[in-house]
Amino acid sequence: MSEVLELEDPVLPGTGRGRVPRPVREQPPLPLSWTGGAAVAYAVAAVLGRLTVVHGQTVSLVWPGAGVAVLWLMAESPRRQARVLLALLVIHGSVSAITGAAWQLVGFGALSLVVQTWVVVQLLRQWCPSLLGAGGSASFRSPRVLALTAASAAIGCVVGAAIGTLGIWLSGAPVDAWTVVAWFARHFTGVLVFGGVGHLAWEWRTQSVVPRAQAGSRLELALLWVVSLLVACAVFLQPWPLSFLVVALSVWSAARYPTFLAALHAAAVGSIGFVLTLAGRGPFVDLSDPVKEVLLLQTFLVAVLLTALGVGALGDRIDELVVSLTRSRADASSQAELLAEMTESMEECLVVLDEAGRVERSNGPSLRLAHRMSPGAADADALAEMVDRVLHPEDVRTAGRPELGVGDVPIRLASGEEVVLAVSRTDLTQRPGDARRGGTLLVLREVTEHRRGLQPLAGFASTAAHDLRGPLTAIRSWISLAAETLEEDHEAQEGLARAERASLQMAGMIDDLLTHALAEAGDLAPQTVELSGPAGVLAQAGDLLGPDDELVVPEDLPAVHADPVAVRQLFANLVGNGAKYTREGVPARVVVTARRQGSRVVIDVEDNGVGVEESERTLIFQRFHRSGAVRAHFRGTGMGLTICQTIVQRHGGTIECLAADPGPGSVFRFDLPAATPDAVGG
Repeated sequence: MSEVLELEDPVLPGTGRGRVPRPVREQPPLPLSWTGGAAVAYAVAAVLGRLTVVHGQTVSLVWPGAGVAVLWLMAESPRRQARVLLALLVIHGSVSAITGAAWQLVGFGALSLVVQTWVVVQLLRQWCPSLLGAGGSASFRSPRVLALTAASAAIGCVVGAAIGTLGIWLSGAPVDAWTVVAWFARHFTGVLVFGGVGHLAWEWRTQSVVPRAQAGSRLELALLWVVSLLVACAVFLQPWPLSFLVVALSVWSAARYPTFLAALHAAAVGSIGFVLTLAGRGPFVDLSDPVKEVLLLQTFLVAVLLTALGVGALGDRIDELVVSLTRSRADASSQAELLAEMTESMEECLVVLDEAGRVERSNGPSLRLAHRMSPGAADADALAEMVDRVLHPEDVRTAGRPELGVGDVPIRLASGEEVVLAVSRTDLTQRPGDARRGGTLLVLREVTEHRRGLQPLAGFASTAAHDLRGPLTAIRSWISLAAETLEEDHEAQEGLARAERASLQMAGMIDDLLTHALAEAGDLAPQTVELSGPAGVLAQAGDLLGPDDELVVPEDLPAVHADPVAVRQLFANLVGNGAKYTREGVPARVVVTARRQGSRVVIDVEDNGVGVEESERTLIFQRFHRSGAVRAHFRGTGMGLTICQTIVQRHGGTIECLAADPGPGSVFRFDLPAATPDAVGG
């Protein structure tokens, strides 16, 4: 059936063969040639079953056709299963009639077979969608699927036994409890043995099967079969009840070889016992009733087969887990190599400390920096010395050095050279299942040249802004004097008013430049700053709102370790923007939330204003840039968010603009150092 039902599955790494059970599309109808072959197979199985009718009995002792019927219906498309059931009805009835069965048994026997097959297949497609023929691409690959398959077969055979027993009773033959049990047993055995082995053969032919993790060799397989034949013959050629010894051989076979080969082995060993018992040999021949002999033998055969299938299914599950674990280890190793390459290619120094503060891991740049601080020292000693100097600097006083930000640590090298390191520290959480406590990640970035270049630039901006204020004040005074001197209706009044508005705008721009210069290079004095509460910086920012506006601030916002003047300016700009850039007729509503994340506090300032276009959300932090949504309707210099970004960056953080959810509006998210002793001060 490969041209109809064959499915290509991904090959699992390291095995050459592999399969992960997955749902597939509805199978197509069987070709006419395969349908004819299945019909012939069932007819042959039915004839063989009828040949086992013994003297004084009306029904067969075994019925292999039950398994053939289930496989045929599973292989056919669900849309065309009616034709399979009709064919089974005709073939079964014809064989029964030709072999001399009573007409009641012909009709009810065929009906029981059809109903039984339909019930089994329907339950399998409902309960076991991973099976071939049920929508999947596997056979009995787990103990759960095997148990559900056996349950489906048992339920279907119980229904079939009830219908078949009714036919026997209508034919006038004697009926007792053994009649129902015998009917159920021969069909249940047929479904499990012939249907189970056939289904595994179907999978073996059309799918790629994961090999055993500890597979046996061909020599061991040959030895297994020789030993099994000898043991089976020895057990069933003598009267002692030693048939349980065969079960051990099934376990051996299923543990070392694929489930299909184990099922073939179990069926072969059981068949030897079956043939020898029918020939009058073995421990089961002492029973006077041939029906009971065969019933006991069928129980033995099912037990041997289920043992092989159960051990095989469990082994298959273990093999799949081994393959998955191998693949996961390979992926983890690949990711670890990639991460190592990434960390080695970084300019930043990465150092991981354990809970005791000892260096656990580091990258190449951190080792090179450590040897700059401690030339000639061993790697471990140099790293330990660098960490100690970063966490416990000799001179933490940065007053008079406005270029240093929060988290900057100046370190004097042995050569006399000074390097400035921007230090961030993050607490690592404990991993699940790891008995060790979380450590600490230090990220060190050398910013010596950058900080050195800030001071003259900021000084120039501050000086230029101060020098512009004097002439601008004089210009405004003369404009005001001229306006007062002229008559109110003089034609020059409009020009003077425009000149005064322009001077006011320039004054605001100069104030923003001064504020930006202070934010970029002014002295920072980090300390614990409360965000909420009556004394918090947000209480002062609330004064910027109108009478109908609202500022929502929870009372339990975490405190930060930052410069209080800079933080007040930061929130004044963000809250002021929320109150300024509002929609017409909608009062401003600004909501501030914050959460602790490691050694930082992540803060969100959300407003319900006009919002910022997605294409503008990074540009608005540039100097003098104003988004299209506010440029035409609101006055401003375009420096407010630049100042905010500078303040956040000097405190070692980042700021971004997001869309409010639900909109309209904006969310400004940034992070500041948390107010804990672990925060690295500048």
